[in-house]
Amino acid sequence: MDLCHRLREAAQPHWNASVNHRFVDQLLAGEVEDAVFARYLVQDFRFCDSFVRLLGAAVCVADDPEARLTHARQLSVLAGSEYRYFIDSFNALNIPEYQWKTPELTEPTQAFISLMEKACMSQDYAYILVVLVVAEWLYLEWAQRAYDPLPTRAEHRDWIVLHNEPDFVRWVGFLCNELNRVGATRDFAELSQPFIEASQIEQRFFDMAFETVV
Repeated sequence: MDLCHRLREAAQPHWNASVNHRFVDQLLAGEVEDAVFARYLVQDFRFCDSFVRLLGAAVCVADDPEARLTHARQLSVLAGSEYRYFIDSFNALNIPEYQWKTPELTEPTQAFISLMEKACMSQDYAYILVVLVVAEWLYLEWAQRAYDPLPTRAEHRDWIVLHNEPDFVRWVGFLCNELNRVGATRDFAELSQPFIEASQIEQRFFDMAFETVV
């Protein structure tokens, strides 16, 4: 078992609880309520700035020129098609601009932003990769649960496709390979702590979407 799979096992049951969360079930079926999805998207959008910084940190500290280029290319995806998805979805869900620009941050949103900021400040490539791997691999795994036909509403369908298209699959494979490479000589407990923490936050983040919905 490679390092990434060992870390995923260490993060149980939180990893599987996220991948198989009722939010994911409802999204894949196209049945998630607008109020639930709106709360989720507004909070998820708040990650974007910190995620840009995290990818930028990866560009700075990666020990391989090709790896730096791959991280840099992903920045253009985040600033392009993914950012456009959020704006289009906010419009489709009739979410006023002030609500998605300046929302009150929930506990899991604050926790994950804090974790990304710690990874950035660490200038530790392995630590940065741990946070990136959880954020991206976990989403790939739930998106790979999708079945035909996909939901008809664009805001549901496109969120699934963004996390299951071939380029995203290659991106996650790259991240896992990088973590397996640079983390091979690192202490497992040192890497598993932030991996488990990130997985726990992801589970709380999905829970959060239902908190104010009766």
